[in-house]
Amino acid sequence: MLLNPYHFRELSVPLSQKGQVAKALAHALNVREDEIFNLEVERFALDSRKRNSPHWSYNVRFEIAKRLPPTHWLVPATEKKETLDSDAFKNSIPLSRKVHVVGAGPAGLWAALSLARKGFSVELYEQGSPVEERFQDIHRFFGDRKFNPHSNILFGEGGAGAYSDGKLNTRTRNLYSSAVLEDMVRFGVSKDVLTFAKPHIGTDRLVLLLRALRAEFLSLGGTLHFHTALEDIDISGGEISRLQFNGKWTDADALVLAPGHSARNLYSLLHERGVALESKAFALGVRVEHPQSLINLRQLGPQADTRLTGSAEYALTAKTLGGTSAAYSFCMCPGGVLVPCVSENETLATNGMSYSQRNGKFANGAIVVPIPQSKTLFGGIEMQRRFEKAAFELGGRNYTAPAQTIRSFLEGKIDAALPKSTFSTGVVPADIREILDANICNSLADGFEQFERKIPGFIREGLIVAPETRTSSPLRILRNPETLESISVKGLFVLGEGAGYTGGIVTSAADGIKLANRAKALNC
Repeated sequence: MLLNPYHFRELSVPLSQKGQVAKALAHALNVREDEIFNLEVERFALDSRKRNSPHWSYNVRFEIAKRLPPTHWLVPATEKKETLDSDAFKNSIPLSRKVHVVGAGPAGLWAALSLARKGFSVELYEQGSPVEERFQDIHRFFGDRKFNPHSNILFGEGGAGAYSDGKLNTRTRNLYSSAVLEDMVRFGVSKDVLTFAKPHIGTDRLVLLLRALRAEFLSLGGTLHFHTALEDIDISGGEISRLQFNGKWTDADALVLAPGHSARNLYSLLHERGVALESKAFALGVRVEHPQSLINLRQLGPQADTRLTGSAEYALTAKTLGGTSAAYSFCMCPGGVLVPCVSENETLATNGMSYSQRNGKFANGAIVVPIPQSKTLFGGIEMQRRFEKAAFELGGRNYTAPAQTIRSFLEGKIDAALPKSTFSTGVVPADIREILDANICNSLADGFEQFERKIPGFIREGLIVAPETRTSSPLRILRNPETLESISVKGLFVLGEGAGYTGGIVTSAADGIKLANRAKALNC
């Protein structure tokens, strides 16, 4: 029997019938279920554009003996996929058999694991702690406020992503990101991450994933060094020669650097050693917190059953009169909590995280303003640091965060008392305008006014906790786009958010897989 392949887009499935795709497709095509063959879900999402009638929307591929007339939703399918093998063949990267990888965030972990799978000898270095110790270090800090510069919300096994919302969204679902998600399923994550448009793990499940990844890496002969910081690099004749860790030098021909977006000491070291860097645009602003019930009501409608939909999200953008972005939401965490995001002593920044169930009583999200590329190399970092020091001072010098209701921020007054917040080290009433520059505050104010029209109650029930400064790196380590090697130092490969090329868990991990997939061992 000759079968004809088709794609069907935006197939509507009731909330209570999640996964019953064949039934919905047969109904939409007016055929029997047994006439549909090789049905494959490519992507699905919660469609809440009509607030009082949310439903699941599926993109599927299937085959059928009949020839069907094409429509807006139904088109003939074509099979033309690039594979990891074909990419490796086209873009081979000669690499020393022994590789040193610095940074155990997503980019470094997947680079190390993927290189070990190909038979490379891999030494992986992380300045922070294993995830189990890191969890204890972080919660100890919440209690005693004694900051550990190497093991905290930003640094340690898993990188900053391990203590975040655990989102796996990526705008580009390519062969590398798909490989990351497939690995995650092998490490125990739900298969839904392969097809759900906005997959999410949560910090609690990320910890289990990291343990499984670590176990496979070690089983392949990889070596993992915790509490081991890269302190210096020796460059000879334009090539990596030696690396210094914890006061000791080791010879090296290949260094894979995956430092994360807050590796300020490392940026300074690279600049001193002549590695090419450039400033880049980024964003900063504040975190806002609302009752999750308000977001559910406004986004899903009063009749929605959140046991079926999950907690509601938002994605908001405010425009200037000229049509450019004035402020926008970033890293929204439904049912989440706020945490202090600190990488240097006596500074303070905020971040949001959530657990797998996302069932907390509060929603939080960053509301940030675009910051253009600085005219000086370290101008962006200097701006971040200035705001973070000001926040530490205004919060009382004990990692308590300055906070203000959105209404009071707009009216220019300090609150007598604040609503409840999930911020882990507490909040105190303050004037946020004392921290941030006037133009940033004005853009935030414009944004809040516009967001109120989209989500009524956004101003009345919103609490600002400041500042949000670590959205991405303000610097980029310049690299060759095909080999991922530094344009100025041979043998130095730079990956992930800290290199300035990715944003988020999946794209950073995919960067690591890309390097390893293209790597071809020298002298073999």
